[in-house]
This record gives sequence, structure tokens and C-alpha cells, in this order.
Amino acid sequence: MATISDIAKQANVSRTLVSRVLNNKPGVSPENRKKILEIIEKNHYVPNGLAKSLVLQKTNTIGVVMDDLCNDFFFQLIRGLQDGAEAQDYNILFCSGRRDMAAKLKYVDYLTSGCTDGIIAYGSCFDDEELFRHVAAKSANSVLIESNLSDCNADKILLDNFRGAYAATEHLIKQRRKNIIHVTCDMNYDVGLERLNGFVQAMHDYRMPLKPDSILYADHFETIAYQQMKKRLTQGTRPDACFAGADKPAFGVLRAVTEAGLSVPKDLALIGFDDDVPDSKDMLFPALSTMRQPLYEMGRAGVELLIDRINRPEREPVTRIFEAELILRETCL
Repeated sequence: MATISDIAKQANVSRTLVSRVLNNKPGVSPENRKKILEIIEKNHYVPNGLAKSLVLQKTNTIGVVMDDLCNDFFFQLIRGLQDGAEAQDYNILFCSGRRDMAAKLKYVDYLTSGCTDGIIAYGSCFDDEELFRHVAAKSANSVLIESNLSDCNADKILLDNFRGAYAATEHLIKQRRKNIIHVTCDMNYDVGLERLNGFVQAMHDYRMPLKPDSILYADHFETIAYQQMKKRLTQGTRPDACFAGADKPAFGVLRAVTEAGLSVPKDLALIGFDDDVPDSKDMLFPALSTMRQPLYEMGRAGVELLIDRINRPEREPVTRIFEAELILRETCL
């Protein structure tokens, strides 16, 4: 296999000149550039990526650390990250921590050891604060997605969960629904608290009654929301609308409502959040109205911010905030 020295010897030029051609740098005459490129092609020469990165102190690779690469919900985010990297001729390494903090911290250490130019971390659980602080401490070139930690000196990509929840609740209010409840998603996540706060604020602004049973606490799965809603339907005044903090618990609400013989949206209008799919496959759910996250756009924006940081390390940190979009389907008009 030919080396850069072999190319230089055959072209009767210096290794520096060959290197300039390989890196598309100026300072090479058209004649020499043409001659060197022909010899490179003739020898099927492929530059050593590791050696090149050591010389240039740049790998043209970025790393991504997140919990679950196999979750359908994240496919659009992953596609946005990949498309954003490829559009700027960057490679991308994905690392799945599988909800194991030690594994995620280990991946951060690996990705910041010289094999990447920067790192993107995704997470919204309270426990992920350790991950985000570790990322910001290990790399000046970092982007945090769904983290709004004020003491982390990094670029951030955020979704306005409060505003999205407010918009969903406001829509139900304007549909003249009188007894609106909220089923939370997991309150161990920032998004759960932000969406709960958005619901409460909208109810307050429109002077809608909030009772002790107006908020049902669930998680990111169908089961608890199903149990909570089933119990709620047997107690007190029956709700005529529900905003769920995520689509998974929204599907649990749908199951309980259907079993109770109620019609959606006539008897109960329902809006979820995330534009996700149900876990269970034993029931044909109606198309769920939801607040859709622009995950693809957030992924691309994260890569753009990171590469801009790599090219302009002196600039101030930037936070980009995205809005959720209300998508009306069969469960709410």
C-alpha cells in the first residue's frame, strides 16, 4: 500500500506539497496538483485518517450520547442528527447508555479523548444533570439537548414544553370543555414538570376550576395512566376533556375511557404530547391529537450549533428553543 512518501517520491515533490493537495490547500501550482492527483489515483492511495487527524488536530467526527437508540420515538431525532452531520461532511458516532449513568459517563470520556471534535448529549431526566455537567466539563465543544442547566457553559437545544402544554390546554378550553383534567408523564423528568406547569397556568389564566382530582400522576407508560383514569371515572364529576403530558399515558386514558363505554371526543376530548405510538398492540386506538415535537429539526440544529462552536470556539453559548405543534386528529376536534 502506497504511503504519502511514495506519492511524493513518484511525483518528485516534497511530502508537504502532497499534503497540501490531500487537504485541498493553496500553494500548489496547477501542474503539480494535476500530477500529484494522477499519481494518487494510480496508486489507489487512501489517507490514514488517524494520522491526518493528528496533524490537523481535527477528526471531522462528532459523538452523540443518549439513552436508547432503539426507541421508535427517537428515530426522527437520530435522523436529524445524522443528516445534519452528513450535510457538513462530518462523521457521527452514536452511543446508547441504556439508562445506565456509569455507561453514559464512560462514553463521554471515550468521545472526548481525541476521537471526536465535539459531543452532543440528550436527556431530560433529573438524573441526567450529572451527565450534562460531565459533558460540559470534559469538552468545550458540546451541545445539550433538553437540558436547561444554567451553570453548564454549553450550547443548548430546548423544546418549550410549558408553552406546548399551555397551547393544548387552551385549545380544550376554547372547545368549551368545562371539566378538564391533566394526566402527567413521569415527574422525574423536567418535561413532566414543565408540562404540568403549562396546564396549571392555562387553567388559571382562563379562570377554570382546579380541584384535587384535576391532576392524575402517571409516568411514560400506559398502565398507570389507565389505572388512574379508570379510578377517576368512578369518582366525582366525570371529566369531559384531558390533556396528557405524553402520548403513552394518553393511550392509557383512551383504554380506560373506551372500557367505560364513553365516546371520544364526544364525551371526552383528549390531547397528548410527543406524537408517539402506543405500547400495547391488542387495541385499535383512534388517531390521537397531540403536540408534535420537531425532533428532526432539533437534531439538525444541534449538529449545526456544535460545528459552529468547533469553528468559532470563542463565541458565547447559544440556546435555541423550538415550539411543539398542535396536531388535531380523531380524539379532539
